[in-house]
Formats: sequence, C-alpha cells, structure tokens
Amino acid sequence: MSTAELIEISSNDAPLPELDPIARAKPPFALRPLHRMWRRTIDNILVSEVSLPVRGLPTAMAGMVACQISDFHVDRDEDLERLGAAVDCINQQQPDFVFLTGDYFSGPDTMHRYLGAFTDALKDLSPQLGVYAILGNHDHWSSAERITIALKRAGADVLANESRRLALRGEKIVVVGIDDLWSRRAEPARAFADVRTGDCSIVLAHNPDTALYTRHLKPGVMLSGHTHGGVVRIPYYGSPLKSILRIGKQFYSGLNRYEDFFIYTNRGLGTFWVRIRINCPPEVSRFTLAALGDHVEVESPAPRKLRPLKGVRGRRIKRRAAPRLRRKRS
Repeated sequence: MSTAELIEISSNDAPLPELDPIARAKPPFALRPLHRMWRRTIDNILVSEVSLPVRGLPTAMAGMVACQISDFHVDRDEDLERLGAAVDCINQQQPDFVFLTGDYFSGPDTMHRYLGAFTDALKDLSPQLGVYAILGNHDHWSSAERITIALKRAGADVLANESRRLALRGEKIVVVGIDDLWSRRAEPARAFADVRTGDCSIVLAHNPDTALYTRHLKPGVMLSGHTHGGVVRIPYYGSPLKSILRIGKQFYSGLNRYEDFFIYTNRGLGTFWVRIRINCPPEVSRFTLAALGDHVEVESPAPRKLRPLKGVRGRRIKRRAAPRLRRKRS
C-alpha cells in the first residue's frame, strides 16, 4: 500500500490558495550575460550519488535507493521551476523512498502565494514505497498546519516526532521524523518511542545539531538540511561563513561520521536572504543503502565539553550544543 493510500485528509480542510505569480522584471540588456551566469549557479541541480552507511541495516535491504531534497524556499517563480526540475530528476533515479527534510517556504507571504503549486509539483513524485517528510524552522514560522496539509495532499507522510515501521523484503526498518530544533518542537525521545532495541532506523531531522540530543537513541543514520551547504565554498578552505552549527563545521554539507553513526547534510534546492551560491550547487541526494561495517574508516569529531543543564524529567541535556528542547508532552 502506498503512502498516499494510508493518509486521510479531512473534507473540512481549507482550500489551498491560488494566487497570481510574482512578475519578474528583465535585467538590463548589458547585464543579461551576468544574470545568466548567476542563474546557472542557483539553478543547475547536481545529483550526489552516495553509498549511505546505515547502522544495523538488514542484509536484504542493502542496495535499496532513496532520494533526499531539502530547503526548497519556494519564494519566486524560479524556485518553483527548480522544484519541478528536482522532482523530474528524482523520478529518473527510480528510488524506493523519497525524503523531504524541511524549509519548503521562507515565510507566510510566499507560502500563501505558492502553496497550491508546491503541492501540485510534489504530487508528481513516484517512488516505489513512499514519500516521508518533516518540517523545518521556516515552516513553523510560516504555518506548520497548512504546510502539513499540503504535504499530505501531495502524498507525503509527515512525521512530527513520530515513526513508521516498514516491512520490506522480509525485514523491518523504521523511518523516524524529529520535528524542528530551532522552533523548539524537537522531541527525540517521543519520536523514538516506538523504536525497539536493535531496530534499524533512518532518522529525518532538519537541523544536524539534532544529533546532539539523539545520539543516545542509537540512530541508524540521520538525514538533514538547514545549512544550504554553507552557501559559499572556497576550494581548500570551505565556507567562510561562521557556522551556526554546534555539532561542528564539517557537518555543513555531505556525509560525515558522528560518533558511531553517519549524518548526511543536503545542500538544499533554494536560497534564503542572500540569493547566491558559489561552488555550492543545489542538490538532489541519491543514496544507495549500505550496511555500516567495521571497514568504514572515518574519524569521528572530538566531543565538545558542554555545560550540562537539567532537562526533561530530571535528565541532563547539553544546552550549548543547540537550542533547548521543548518539554515532552504527557
């Protein structure tokens, strides 16, 4: 049964608005070559083919294909066009799963304008087994409720501090979705409530810093976004932008090992605030699932000494690693 068949949308849901697109003024003739060069840097999507190490992956699931896209920031016509191109690109990969990791719009104004077209674009995704989505900080700052409805209408299973257990090829795997950290909706313990000891899990968490609060729950692998890959990447140096991540600068982009599991940070499709990308093209991640074995030789980052803070139910969490988590609901 597909994900779309499992989701019921109430007939009372408010209709999604259809507003006129924002008119785009053409640049002066003399600047059009520079404009075309700039558009190439933000529109040319790169497919990153990655062998994704997953702790505890059942042998029967090795070789399955998943795709990830993140940080759409659909704020203009060209952002919507880029999303359509990414959907076409994903369908060409013929994935088993598609994972959407948040920040679909930048704010409420553009969300209201493009929500209907956004839904229509995502309806074209055609993975074999399902589409799974989480929300990012900008989605909570826009309208988490309306974006969740739109994602469900598009056929995505939206995970807000919850999980889905899937039976595939005679084995089981759990997709875990942790809500956004910056908006203090992240509740890792609640998200893992139905995950059993020894389960293999694929964890979706918009912000890589979520790993600081999730590592003790033994995730199989974590897929994130949020950073836009650092936006500007200088050869042999990396991004000159100061990191907003407490987990470490290396988690800006790509595949990195954190303690005993891996995190993949997608560079995203869109831009926010500064509409530039330098050596940091928009990305569709294509994963081939692989078992995490002893042969993997990637150095773990040195753990930071962080001041502990009394947290949920008397347990101690590390405050400086990321914003404080919201208290778990009873």
